[in-house]
Amino acid sequence: MALFVPLAACAGDGPDPAAHCPAREPIECATDLGGRTDTTVTGTTVGADDGGDVSGCGIGGGEAVEDARFRWTAPRAGRYRFTTEGSSFDTILSARRGSCTGREIVCSDDADGASHSTITLELAECDTLTLVVDGHDADGVGAFALSISGTLEAACDDALDDDGDGLVDCDDPDCASPRCDALARDWPDAWAALEAGVLEAVNAQRAAGAVCDGETMPAVPPLERDALLELAARLHSFDMIEQSYFAHEGLDGSTPPDRVARVGSEATGVGENIASGQTSVEQVMAGWMSSAGHCRNIMDARYRALGVGYAEGAAGTRWTQSFAVSP
Repeated sequence: MALFVPLAACAGDGPDPAAHCPAREPIECATDLGGRTDTTVTGTTVGADDGGDVSGCGIGGGEAVEDARFRWTAPRAGRYRFTTEGSSFDTILSARRGSCTGREIVCSDDADGASHSTITLELAECDTLTLVVDGHDADGVGAFALSISGTLEAACDDALDDDGDGLVDCDDPDCASPRCDALARDWPDAWAALEAGVLEAVNAQRAAGAVCDGETMPAVPPLERDALLELAARLHSFDMIEQSYFAHEGLDGSTPPDRVARVGSEATGVGENIASGQTSVEQVMAGWMSSAGHCRNIMDARYRALGVGYAEGAAGTRWTQSFAVSP
């Protein structure tokens, strides 16, 4: 078993924050870290045993590569972060339920090109894991660092300081997300006015009825503005401007439902209209109403909510309407 030297707090120093949890049976396959957070352990896998852990990522677990194993217990319910940042070799990090032979919950190989691995898990109080630091390949051995961060901001829209660090919701770096990015961005008043104008025009059209490609569409109830649908629409319009494209599928492969879910919305029955080049509410509405599919979306009685996003820049103008049956 690899020896380690704690950098922040020794595993044996002070009361164990998970001491209230059911007693854990002693094990030989892993070093027990108790339930301490905001701590780092270091050591080396050179000369250590191989636990034979076949991981779901990388190939180290199947190549008889030396690894380091640690048992850890969540002191309270929350979101926790485990990372091998600072290790000297290309690691994989695996989390197993309970002891070393437990079912693998997740494995991180950091395919983004980084040599370290990071796992974030939502855990119940007293959940016990075995964390396995292994090498990406047969040559993956060396000095490692395993850091465990305290409970993270679990919800980014509840106005509560979930992790007790004095930062709430999107002010907490734990909440980095497209939704928080959008909330942090100052949306120009002129853009917001155009968005409000589109919602007003859409509801006026729905009240009047329409003819979509020769099909008479009766009057239907108005749509309600939905803040999360609006965020999704704004982000897509802004992304199309920033990356100079025009499509329902984002350059990252995202679909309209993906983008709505990404901002934290639980909306169902998502639909989308987009437009490019128009500079006024009248122009964009005329374009949509002259297109059969766009017109039917605007007049669809199933839709109950709408978010509108407008952005402009070097690529011109982009408009997005995000519809939902149930916001």
